[in-house]
Amino acid sequence: MHIPDGYLSPVISVGMGVATVPSWVLAVRRVKAVLNNRTVPLLAVFSALCFTIMMFNVPVPGGTTAHGVGGTLIAIVLGPWAAVIAVSVALIIQALFFGDGGILAIFANCLNMGVLLPFTGYWTYRAIAARSPILSTRRVWAAGIGGYVGITVAALAVGIELGIQPILFKDANGQPLYNPYPLSATIPAMLLAHAFGASIVEALITALGLAYLQRSHPEYLTALRSVVIGEEVPAGEPSRRPAWQLFGGAALTALVVLIVAGLVTGGGDPSRMFGADWSQVDWPGVSTMLLIVLVLAAVLIPLVRLLLPQRLKTAGTLLVALAILAPLGLIAPGFAFGEGSPDDVKAAFGYVPQGLQELSGIFSAPLSGYNIPLPFFSDANAPLWHAALGYELSGLIGILLLGGVVYGLAWLLRDRGRDATSRSPGARAV
Repeated sequence: MHIPDGYLSPVISVGMGVATVPSWVLAVRRVKAVLNNRTVPLLAVFSALCFTIMMFNVPVPGGTTAHGVGGTLIAIVLGPWAAVIAVSVALIIQALFFGDGGILAIFANCLNMGVLLPFTGYWTYRAIAARSPILSTRRVWAAGIGGYVGITVAALAVGIELGIQPILFKDANGQPLYNPYPLSATIPAMLLAHAFGASIVEALITALGLAYLQRSHPEYLTALRSVVIGEEVPAGEPSRRPAWQLFGGAALTALVVLIVAGLVTGGGDPSRMFGADWSQVDWPGVSTMLLIVLVLAAVLIPLVRLLLPQRLKTAGTLLVALAILAPLGLIAPGFAFGEGSPDDVKAAFGYVPQGLQELSGIFSAPLSGYNIPLPFFSDANAPLWHAALGYELSGLIGILLLGGVVYGLAWLLRDRGRDATSRSPGARAV
């Protein structure tokens, strides 16, 4: 869903700033209502989580890959304006440092994933949850459905933006100047890849994230409910069902749905799941990579949990675990629809549109492709686990960088008056 440079006309890319920039301005003004000494670190953690989720690619129908975002979860907990800031900063850092999404396409990517996604997901959640207690199971279901709808609508928007390019922009010979895929291909491709793949992952992330907060940190949900929801609703009680049943059942259900979707779209052939050619995968290299990833996880995750202060143990451990496991997404063959290189486009169409060719190399990120620019990590003939290590290191760098940037920005934007109030005697902590 990260549109690269060259797929959109500069007129469209820059023109989308007309909607994106005012959204940023409003977000800066509105987010002050939820930021204080306790929620500033939470926003930074959420933004880093969003960055890590977007690194984790999953195979989807059509033989391509896609990813979750986490924007609806942020919107549910801290409000949609906070999600606009958290997701947008993550996307900007991904473009500037890792080449994930184009520089000219920043406005488009931020509008799709940083504005449309969280607002659509949030209002879907609000409509389904209604006035149910803030800690009720109904809200977990509402969160999952909101996450599913939010990212699916964002995917539809990307499909439309890509698909109108060959209609609006052609060269003298009538060939597309930028993205060559027509609307009849872009919309079905984006919707299919998400409705039966990434949207399921997003629903799982959102529902389980809210369920975890209900059980472990209900204060974040109850103390901010009047600000985030806009009205007072009862707190209620979280589900008494054991956590392992809730999380295990949800994860197993999502896994079964994805496997069924993969088999259906692969014609029932496990080697063609999701329509991809899994015979292209270097399985011996994957085995070595998995072994190294598991060893790193076994060493680093307990170490991080031991060293982090108590209030950061869970969040910090989760982020490090996701960064270590993120290279599992490298196993999936293919690439995300609409994110291919000029060579990929040439292989599909027999030519490279002039505008796409000219703009695709307009900027080179220092850690392009989430890899370290050293021969050990990026050599074309290096084993897969070398690239996996580079992917992990890039992820950890991104988490630290993004967490620091968002923490600093949120600290500057916080309402100091609310901080003083929260420290006064009798004030309810947020």
